[in-house]
Amino acid sequence: MVHSTDTEAPFPELLRHKRVQAGLTQRTLADLSTISPRTIRDLESGRAHARMQTVRLLADALRLNGLARDLFISSGSGGRCGEPDGTDPGLAAPRAVNALLGRDTEVRAMAQALESGHRRVVSVSGLPGVGKSRVAAELAARLGSRRGWPVLWIGTGPQPHGAGGTAFGPLTKSLRLLVDSGAADVSAVCRLIGRHEALLVLDGVADTGPPAGVEELLAYCPGIRVVSTSRTPWQVAGVQATVLPPLAVPGAERDATGSPDALAGVPSVRLLLDRLSEVRPGFVPGRADADALARVCRRLDGLPVALEAAAGRFGVLGLRHLAEEPLPSLLDLPVPARSAGAPRTIGCLLGGEVDRLDAAHRAILLELARCDRAPTVPEAAAALDLPRNDLVDGVGQLLGRGLVRASHEESGTRLHLPNLLRALLRAPRNPRGSL
Repeated sequence: MVHSTDTEAPFPELLRHKRVQAGLTQRTLADLSTISPRTIRDLESGRAHARMQTVRLLADALRLNGLARDLFISSGSGGRCGEPDGTDPGLAAPRAVNALLGRDTEVRAMAQALESGHRRVVSVSGLPGVGKSRVAAELAARLGSRRGWPVLWIGTGPQPHGAGGTAFGPLTKSLRLLVDSGAADVSAVCRLIGRHEALLVLDGVADTGPPAGVEELLAYCPGIRVVSTSRTPWQVAGVQATVLPPLAVPGAERDATGSPDALAGVPSVRLLLDRLSEVRPGFVPGRADADALARVCRRLDGLPVALEAAAGRFGVLGLRHLAEEPLPSLLDLPVPARSAGAPRTIGCLLGGEVDRLDAAHRAILLELARCDRAPTVPEAAAALDLPRNDLVDGVGQLLGRGLVRASHEESGTRLHLPNLLRALLRAPRNPRGSL
């Protein structure tokens, strides 16, 4: 069942740690695994090297699953590629119901950076409802499938459906303690991961930078990669910051000449049509619907959560009616249910983001909202009576949150607000903060 080895591997220490952690004696583990007590003693002392079948029997007896099982089996095999364990390497990432639309460029760039080793940390930020978690899940699924990297998904809310055994594995519990409070033993987590490759996804866990302990993991575990989703980009060295924009929308010139088939190549229209077909199965837009499709997407800024909310009204309202709705009314579109306590409307979702800003950043947004056309940087600085550098610094923070978009033209850099945000800032707020 075992054969001798002159080289001590990390497996003996890991086996002993897992046995003690499970509260088992060597004899009890032997009974549960059908392996002799002498063999277990030899394995823990490093005098023997376990065959793959032995390692699997031990993992079963120790009730290991998810990434903890993967690492245990990999350690027991000396890092060699063995037979498939039946464990999905992306088990901890949430399972998507719908295909990801219009994000291939961003996902491909982030995957390339992580795979090449050029970056080991990717930070994804942007407007609420722009699809940060969905993009992170797609990235995790691609890397897990292509590279075989186990995925550890840690989010601020409940573990997503489909998280499986990894969510309850000892390593993920330790990482969650580490991320939430720094209470876990960082050195123990580092020893467990060692040089194994893995992808750690921190979904909405930290807005300003890596939580306590994560930088230590990066320093001592060369195979680990980190993906963060947050309201603002992580401002730390070596991070590839990606501000996720809303989906591209049709230009005004496509309203009169476009057909539904031609417009379907635009990511926001493709998403809207996909969601409309869920509400009205079999719906096929006609040429007369092209203008309304384009207008709905443009007025909702290509924001995925807003497009989904608008599609939910399609069972009662027609496309033309949705395209003609006043912007303040669109702010009252209900946000698709995600979790308890989440904002209930598009207006509340965006309003909560504005409320988190300090007075200086809110002043910049309010001034931009008052302008009927996108001002240049000098124009905005003059209107706010701010030094240009101060305005540039402030706008840079807003760009990272996706609240402002900059277009670089011959006349200078112009600052744009999303249509929904402009409507929100121009509308009176009631005492409850909703619109």
